[in-house]
Amino acid sequence: MGEPSADGPSGADSGPGRSRLGPPTGIVLEYRLEERVSLVDTPSFGHVERWTVTVLVDRPAAADDRRDIGYARLIVLNLEAGVSLADLADTTSGDWVDISRSATRTDTATDMARDDDVESAAMSVLVLEQLWIEPAYRGNGLGPIVAACAILRLGRGCRLAACYPAPFEASQASDDRDRSIEALGRIWAKVGFTPWNDGVWMLDLQATDVHDALERLLPQAPDELA
Repeated sequence: MGEPSADGPSGADSGPGRSRLGPPTGIVLEYRLEERVSLVDTPSFGHVERWTVTVLVDRPAAADDRRDIGYARLIVLNLEAGVSLADLADTTSGDWVDISRSATRTDTATDMARDDDVESAAMSVLVLEQLWIEPAYRGNGLGPIVAACAILRLGRGCRLAACYPAPFEASQASDDRDRSIEALGRIWAKVGFTPWNDGVWMLDLQATDVHDALERLLPQAPDELA
């Protein structure tokens, strides 16, 4: 699983000479699905959907001149009877890999008994792998807003969402990394994620109103501040 970053109080590549810009009045999210289809072997079932969400500054007066200011990478894992999350995880690379129906390594009954909370017979799980915002636009709360929007769009039909809050941009000293992880945890908690196991945070999409969380994340309109 990847390591999401966000627009917290500071960025790994921010520093002298990098000034922050004022908050944009709107953003545009462009969704792209990467799907590999073998023309030699029988295509896999399609357990793994790889999505990239590009974040652009919305410029109504110049729609053809939108600026790319960040991205999010998400994975939708579609499980079926006899297929668990462990089946889709490459033990060598740690990446998610698709498999054919005949390549499952998990017995259905054993899988169901092992962990009914996370790996059931038929369900979908959304994994937020990475999220990056250009340093000049950080500090405006865009990270959790983008995450919430992407989860609402791609999490339809998913039971759970998962992320691993940790910086991925540069190596850090142990203490600095721990502080960064704590700060990112507070950011993802605003979307509804809660600590689960081994640094992984989970979001129950059946019990959490992500749309309500998004409304709380959005900046208030001037008339609402009066």
